[in-house]
Amino acid sequence: MAGYLINKSHTDDSVVSIKELDGYTFKPRPNSNYIKVNKVTIVDKLMIDRILSMKFDKAFNRVVKLALQVINDDDASSDDCEIILGEVELVRQILLNRYQKYISKEKEVLFLKKLRLIENEMRMKQVQVKQKAIYLEQQERLRGRSM
Repeated sequence: MAGYLINKSHTDDSVVSIKELDGYTFKPRPNSNYIKVNKVTIVDKLMIDRILSMKFDKAFNRVVKLALQVINDDDASSDDCEIILGEVELVRQILLNRYQKYISKEKEVLFLKKLRLIENEMRMKQVQVKQKAIYLEQQERLRGRSM
């Protein structure tokens, strides 16, 4: 399969055939109004950084939404917290394994701090759920003895 580089700044020979490009490769969404493209490789570091930041923000916002539902739910269980912690770990692994070589070090540190914050909140919620369960169990024991 042939690869092509399209450069807007050159007026002549604006399309050049290339074998391998060193950059971020992804599959674009299919759209019938445009040319069908199987994969796109971006070599501009700033553009890669912006695209991956948008992708990470989508995944991060999804995790934040789920975490807020669990944090604000008084009847949340420890299993709910474990699910959110699993999602946080999944997003972290995607960041470290897929995006780390493409994004800037500052953004990587920022993203990891955000994920750590959600993880800490979920662990605190897990402790609250366990404390509530222990308290309710103690209350049941006291009621059982008084009767």
